[in-house]
Amino acid sequence: MRLSSERFFEVAKYWVLPLILGSIIGLAIFLLVYIYKLLNYASYIIVSWNSSFLLASTIVALLGGYLTIRLWAENKECGCGTELVIERYHFKNGFVSLRDTISRTLASAITIGFGGSAGLEGPSLLLGGGISSFIARRLKLDQKDVKTLFLCGAAAGFSAIFKAPLTGILFALEIPYKRDIETEVFIPASIASVTAYFTSAIILGTETIFPTPTFIIPTLSTLMHAIFLGILAALVALAFMEVLERTNSISKRLASRLPMLLMTIFAGLILGVIGLLYPEALGLGYDFIHKIAIAELGELTLTNLTALLILKIVATSVTLNFGGNGGLFIPSLYVGGALGLIYAQTLNLETPVLYVILSMAAVLAATSKSLLTSITLVAETMGPSFIIPTVVSAAVSYFLTGSRSFYRSQLVNKLSKQGMCNAKVECSSLNLRKQFQTIKPRMLR
Repeated sequence: MRLSSERFFEVAKYWVLPLILGSIIGLAIFLLVYIYKLLNYASYIIVSWNSSFLLASTIVALLGGYLTIRLWAENKECGCGTELVIERYHFKNGFVSLRDTISRTLASAITIGFGGSAGLEGPSLLLGGGISSFIARRLKLDQKDVKTLFLCGAAAGFSAIFKAPLTGILFALEIPYKRDIETEVFIPASIASVTAYFTSAIILGTETIFPTPTFIIPTLSTLMHAIFLGILAALVALAFMEVLERTNSISKRLASRLPMLLMTIFAGLILGVIGLLYPEALGLGYDFIHKIAIAELGELTLTNLTALLILKIVATSVTLNFGGNGGLFIPSLYVGGALGLIYAQTLNLETPVLYVILSMAAVLAATSKSLLTSITLVAETMGPSFIIPTVVSAAVSYFLTGSRSFYRSQLVNKLSKQGMCNAKVECSSLNLRKQFQTIKPRMLR
């Protein structure tokens, strides 16, 4: 009887509960998208009166996100939501307070809705993971179960926002590590992700930012171009990561000398100027990605495409380091897509969508250290004929960039995590021995 009750509890915990979590998270993602669209429409109304009002909109984007975090969140650091998910998974056993979950999600919606350059996948991962963490703790599950369901919720949130369930599953399982994957969470994460996807699709529809699947026949020439694109994508990814890190260092140095509110306003003005020159460089970037993927922006000159690539990197770095909140997944696709179109136009290649997609996958694999995710994304959205060149391009950029990544909390693999735990145990033992050696002579006196 005891064995059967334990078995029932395990089934309920890892099969039934993910179904419930997926449904709740799918509805939560719908609410996030609704709030984002509402704020984005308000920004559109403001800017339509006078284009110079874009400066005010971008200031609201950063200032609104920053104040939301400072006034309501427990964790006062602004920035990338994906980074927080990885940090809480590794170092807090999947614990995220409901207050942090709601406030940081709202801050991201404000940032992106009013023109900040970031992606909705960051707050979606955090929203899904935070909801799962809260429910698991309310059910008084142990730390291991909370941690497992936290990652399941993150996968569900990503799947619901991106309309690609398999990609969402792999991204959530692959993102904690640079050279490893959390295979143990695959089944409950799959259940939660598929449920969240269908829940979201029923309400929001199934349309994605990518065009309908296209059939191509890979040739030797295609594979050679994939290799070259992988090398170029690695260089661009390294530049993106370097700019992001340098901007973070500048932000920290300035924070010791200037009030953060003043820095946020000034950064908002910088974003506004970028938006006045190239409006496509701001915001979520879905429209731009969709258009370059179906080659509707072929009329853009190489100069304009290069400017958009550079300014997107700058705008994203400024947004996430000066009070804004959001994710880096979509900006990576944006930068990769622009690079692919530049490559195709420079060499006057046929089927430019192929090189756009290959470059997106390559930049994503390099910056997030998510090789399987980038390949799966292409296979799931563009069809199986893209897989072979995608593997080549993504693998080249993935390995050429080494251990560099957007996310500081990413561990190399599970062994490195075990090493950290052992080091903590040894450090604690050493401290206890020192305390005992100090106390013992006093007792002898």
